Amino acid sequence: MPKAQSQDHSSSRGAPFQNTHVLKRNQACHQCRRRKLKCDAQRPCSTCVRSHSYAVAHAPAGVELPPHPECTFDEVSESPPVETTETPKSRFERLESRINELESLLREKDRALNTFASDQSQPQMQHHPFASSSNAHTPNLVHSNGFNFDGIPGFANGNGNGIPTNGISNMYPNYTSSKPQNGTNGMDYTQFPNASGLDNLAGVASLLGNAPLSEAHIDSVSAGLNQDTSMSGGFQSNGSNLDIVFASWPVNLPSREVTRHLVEAYFAFHLHAVRLFHGPSFLASLDLHPTDPRFPWSAILHAMCAIGSLYVASIPPTPAPPPEYPAHEVFGARLRTLQRRPDSFAEQQAKFAKEQAEIALDLGHHKFQCVQVTVMLTWFYWCHGRWSEAFLSAAQGLRVAVPCGLNVCPPFHTIAETLRPPAIIPPAKTVMEDEVRRNTFWLAYAMERQMGTGNGWALSLDDQDICQLLPLRGDQFEQGILVYPSERQWSHDRDLLTTHKDEQIDSFILYVKATIILSRVKSFNLRFKGKHYVGDASVVSPNNSPASADQQEIFDIKDAPAFQELDKMINAFRTSFPAHLKSPIIGQSVDPYLYTASLIPHLGLILLNEPHARPGEATCVHADRILRAARAIVDLMYNIASTSYDVSLLGLHSIMCWFMSGRVLIRFLKAAMQANSDAQIPQLQAEIVFIRSMLMKAAERITLAQRYQRMLDEYLFNSTGQTFADSLPISRFSTECTISLEEDSTSTMVPDTSRATDVFMQYRAPPIPARPTRR
Repeated sequence: MPKAQSQDHSSSRGAPFQNTHVLKRNQACHQCRRRKLKCDAQRPCSTCVRSHSYAVAHAPAGVELPPHPECTFDEVSESPPVETTETPKSRFERLESRINELESLLREKDRALNTFASDQSQPQMQHHPFASSSNAHTPNLVHSNGFNFDGIPGFANGNGNGIPTNGISNMYPNYTSSKPQNGTNGMDYTQFPNASGLDNLAGVASLLGNAPLSEAHIDSVSAGLNQDTSMSGGFQSNGSNLDIVFASWPVNLPSREVTRHLVEAYFAFHLHAVRLFHGPSFLASLDLHPTDPRFPWSAILHAMCAIGSLYVASIPPTPAPPPEYPAHEVFGARLRTLQRRPDSFAEQQAKFAKEQAEIALDLGHHKFQCVQVTVMLTWFYWCHGRWSEAFLSAAQGLRVAVPCGLNVCPPFHTIAETLRPPAIIPPAKTVMEDEVRRNTFWLAYAMERQMGTGNGWALSLDDQDICQLLPLRGDQFEQGILVYPSERQWSHDRDLLTTHKDEQIDSFILYVKATIILSRVKSFNLRFKGKHYVGDASVVSPNNSPASADQQEIFDIKDAPAFQELDKMINAFRTSFPAHLKSPIIGQSVDPYLYTASLIPHLGLILLNEPHARPGEATCVHADRILRAARAIVDLMYNIASTSYDVSLLGLHSIMCWFMSGRVLIRFLKAAMQANSDAQIPQLQAEIVFIRSMLMKAAERITLAQRYQRMLDEYLFNSTGQTFADSLPISRFSTECTISLEEDSTSTMVPDTSRATDVFMQYRAPPIPARPTRR
């Protein structure tokens, strides 16, 4: 190896910014000078050692690499260097020339960025620097309820309540979190104390040497001078590191360290994360270079950052709607237009994810990943009470899944000869990939079906068009175990809801089956009138079906065969849970999927019977059934309230079940007050107050819970008036508040809350049209 030049640690007294560790010209090794990297002049230098180690670790099969790193230096004489003095005039002329060079390079960089920004078809190819994670520190991410997020394994509640760790520590015990970096965009200006801006800029130039600047270094300097808060998400760091700077980091993502922590928060807290993705594989892919084809698609990372930010305190949350805003408003964008506030960090990331997904769908890229992004965005919109966006996103996700072939599984494809294949995406290459696709479809299905229970609109995909295997058991999915179809259940099995295979059942599979119950109840309610009109025997009561519209009052739907079949199916499903899945709460541990699967059968009974219930009549069978179902939901709420579990981690459909339970109890409270029943009123009041308190507890993080709580208040106020509402902080929007949601400030909208809440949950069925007479 050639001799290295002897190091001279003397520094010029005339340059206060000159650091003693900065190498002189041509003192760095040939390799570092060619690659424009920092060199410490060791033999070999640390940069070449790291590069050689990385090349050995990632060398393709069959490629032989030298056993030692290649690190060569210039041949110089051993005589000490001659001290040269530089006049102030020549020194400042050199600095002025260097400054002009830097300014011209920054202008060229800005022009290049503007050119890339105009090309929307390749958003991830724009450049944005991020620091290396080798020398790093970021402020600890803390859960808004007191979770200590310094390293993922183990969380503790700051209020002294133990929170079950249903996150990464339980799923991946060998996983360790990487520490973020302490640095302001990779530049360290602390080496230049008490110096002017001219000296600081010149000092940066001396650090980089006299060689031409690379684009990565230009990005670092410009990022330090012009900080873009929309990309950083409010995070700043204070250290120094110029070892490695990537220029290919997706432009709209926060820094690499913040992105990793938000992704870790997503996997640790979000209910669907470990089913929508294979956690260990995804987290490992974050360590790859951003240009690696195995690196996660930036739209997925945007969606994860949007959801993960809900569980950390370091990022400001999305502002909740003001009290005067209608709780039942369907179009959430109207409020944001009225407020004229900037988008929050989560809203920005969700918007970036949506834009990239739409571009990818137009170009036919990342088709399956677009379904995953849509599922995450649907949850995000629903969580924030943005019903119109959630409804459209849920429908899009399920419809895009159909051409991807996710709703069917061989051999249940069409027998018709078509020009296009059954699926526009290639077959899965591994068991893991195949099961991720299946889980993604069932999550898209469950999201759309659960949202469909809150409105009277048609579903996006018929159950008869689904011929898919049920998901794998959780442990088998994580290990990538192949289970043959003969050992699993199909979505079209006749005994799907009442029979569970011992080796293929867990809480997530029960969750999917419970969602199928909601789908069947919704289809029955939507199609009942049309079938009754044409005389379908499945919906015609053999005892007292009316012959005309004037005889609707004597009609009793409980004798219709289809109604009886649904009622028996729901009751059989409730009692068919395996012994080890009977209770969703064991000690302080809660299984969110099993908890929701336990709530859904009671909600199904309410949806099936409520349109025909008359709480004021003691002999009404339907009223008795919905009261029992509502109180069963309240009992499950009492069970989870007895633990220290954070109810905001349960998911969104549990909150909807709570709201429906409260609406049913308000109907019975109104009937009890009209009948002056002193025995029933106190109990109903206590149950309603408890439901409100649970919704308010979940509303600390989930805006949807706040919307449901306010809708419940309005419904209670309109049903009971001043008698009971005065004892609670009820928002009387329907009688006291107005708000303008149009561009014209003179127009106001005063909603009828009793009508608006019934848009989401109708409990009175309009008259059934008379059947035509057959000739």
